[in-house]
Amino acid sequence: MAACDPVSFSGITPSVFETLKGELARKGFSIEGTSGVINGPFGISIQYSWDEATQTLHTEVLEKSFFVSCGQIYSQLSETIDKFTA
Repeated sequence: MAACDPVSFSGITPSVFETLKGELARKGFSIEGTSGVINGPFGISIQYSWDEATQTLHTEVLEKSFFVSCGQIYSQLSETIDKFTA
């Protein structure tokens, strides 16, 4: 298990954040509230904090399987976010 450098995403409005929570839940990640730690498949654990005032979502992968790279995780997260912010 290894951690990844933090990554932040901008343009996360309240409606985008709510939609994102639903989309991530379908992928196995349950998000409660605006900050915390979520655990998902493949041993992935992600710390997150959404700042409504700046519309920024801060994320940091705390744990992951060596089968999955940091780049793959953040790429999937970015692609999911881009669906709702583009």
